[in-house]
Amino acid sequence: MNRRMWKEVKFQIHPLFWLLVCSAIWTGYFLEVLTLMVLVVIHELGHMSAAWSYGWRIHSMQLLPFGGVAKMEEWGTVSAQEEMIVALAGPFQHMWMIIISYLFYFTGFWSKGWTDYFILCNFLIAGFNLLPIYPLDGGRVIQALLSYLMPYRLCIMITLWLGIICSTLLVIGSFILALDGVLLHLLFLSLFLVYSNVIALKQKNIQYIRFLLRRRERGISHSAKIQTLCVNERDPLWSVVKRWYKEHYHVLKVVDQKGRVIGFIPEEQILEQYFDSARPNCKIKELIS
Repeated sequence: MNRRMWKEVKFQIHPLFWLLVCSAIWTGYFLEVLTLMVLVVIHELGHMSAAWSYGWRIHSMQLLPFGGVAKMEEWGTVSAQEEMIVALAGPFQHMWMIIISYLFYFTGFWSKGWTDYFILCNFLIAGFNLLPIYPLDGGRVIQALLSYLMPYRLCIMITLWLGIICSTLLVIGSFILALDGVLLHLLFLSLFLVYSNVIALKQKNIQYIRFLLRRRERGISHSAKIQTLCVNERDPLWSVVKRWYKEHYHVLKVVDQKGRVIGFIPEEQILEQYFDSARPNCKIKELIS
């Protein structure tokens, strides 16, 4: 990572983060909270390093009261393999930090109590981020894996509904797991995740259009599997585009009302017609020359 990359990224601190710092100082847990925040920053830097290696555009990294968020432009528009590597690069950072903590302990730099706390924090941050909830790392990995198996729009829907269900269970768990009262930190995190998934569900079409635009601009790898979609000549264009696979190259096999094949259409022609003609309701038969 060069200096120019660092200069292009905005580092932001949420105002409520300072409230957390003040409360940590007041209650005598400043060192513990500081440790958690350092681990979160290293976690996000892992994502950013992997993203930079692929040439992703990174807008900012923000410290929130409950963690950190690195905002990147390419999510949902690049290959599933890239997305999985970038998503897992964050949790991977905790592996080497746990190894280092053991080295510090065995060399006498750290006490057993502090080493146990440091390792526990690493496991908690990595484990929580690997939950199957979008936009956590686990949710992004699941979305990437599902994109190999089903149309990408359906993949988005399943991922977000899974995120809503799992984060709602976390909200309930924040009350059940507490011996007395409620686990406020888990409650706020869970509510934020419910909100994030609900908003993402409302904006699912935007995410899908971004994917299609990127596909039209850059295409797909020549090694991608060819997916032949059998469509009726009277099918509207938009209904066909909704069946796109993220990791496949598409060829439409067009049949008439009697089931006879009347032509084939490559995906480039479909995407060109979809975006340039502004006629998403036109019939597929109109595209056959």
